[in-house]
Amino acid sequence: MRGRHLLKVLHYVNEGNLAWVQPWMQLLDALRTKGICNVVMCPEYGTLASIAREHNFEVRTCKAPFPWAPALCLEVGKTVKSVKPDLIHTRLSSAAALGGYWGYKLGIPVVATLDKYPKTKYYTHVTHLVGCSRAVSKHMIDQGIPEKKVSTIHNPVLFERYIRNEEKRLELREKAGIEEGQIVVLGAGRFVKWKAFDVLIKAAAKIESSKNWVLWLVGDGSERKHLERLVEEYCLQDRTTFWGFASDVRPHLWASDIFVQPSGGPEGFSLMLLEAMASGLPAIATNIGGTLDILEEGSNGWFVKPGDVDGLCRVLSFALDQADLTEVGLRASQSAARFRVEPIACQHEDLYRFLVQNNTELGK
Repeated sequence: MRGRHLLKVLHYVNEGNLAWVQPWMQLLDALRTKGICNVVMCPEYGTLASIAREHNFEVRTCKAPFPWAPALCLEVGKTVKSVKPDLIHTRLSSAAALGGYWGYKLGIPVVATLDKYPKTKYYTHVTHLVGCSRAVSKHMIDQGIPEKKVSTIHNPVLFERYIRNEEKRLELREKAGIEEGQIVVLGAGRFVKWKAFDVLIKAAAKIESSKNWVLWLVGDGSERKHLERLVEEYCLQDRTTFWGFASDVRPHLWASDIFVQPSGGPEGFSLMLLEAMASGLPAIATNIGGTLDILEEGSNGWFVKPGDVDGLCRVLSFALDQADLTEVGLRASQSAARFRVEPIACQHEDLYRFLVQNNTELGK
């Protein structure tokens, strides 16, 4: 707790189901050890409220029937008044608009974390913006937000949870019929157009490596049938496995040898990429967005341009034929360790205390 006084922070998310709920809960757990009293405000539907209660956080559920009109969402205002927080921290744009309005009205500083590239209209009353990557922060500054009102604090990864389990690795590889020395190239995520898994399939079809390799695709989404047709079109059926959605992707990460993130649009800050690297996988990813904060060319992985099928084929071929995957994977794991929960919790604590001490909008 470093001898500092207790702060009460109201964490507001106007959504009941979150893909990133577990690392977020771990972040709140770490903040609790630093003298931060965390209260979670969210809708009653979904899993978030119950998960927060399992972590022994106070939970306040409330409805926001008119998220486009914060002044009409009186239940949000009543809940904020009841909790009496020193600071409000929002995630997602609608929560920023609602929490920002009521924080401004009640004289409470408001922090908003941005995981994507939103419009500024949702953040009119927010005291301070936190981009999950330098790219997201720059996006907001380029839209006219004063630089002193913007910080970059990366999302954390539950690093210890992803350290490779050799027993599980061998178990899944044996189940999948992977031969000794065979290299598994993994793509994982939502099968939507901008994730560009079609580029990965087309690049794989051009590989002329003498190495024995296979392609695993883990995930699901609207593009799945299209991707399956591409695999047939390029005669990759014998090399490709569609695993479907995995509630726990770790066994697939542990059983793989190279991770590819071919996104066509900029990731805010890809936890999937970070989890893969924490698992000891060399990574190949497009050189845009938050990926630039994670990947280091030639050290822990390699960059490719978005949509560049030939370029991705060249990098994959190099990784298969010439790279020391064990050494690059070790450096990938070491890089991912920089994003552990503890140091990121410290950055949040310092920002909270600074804003509460000043209790004013930066840039006013």
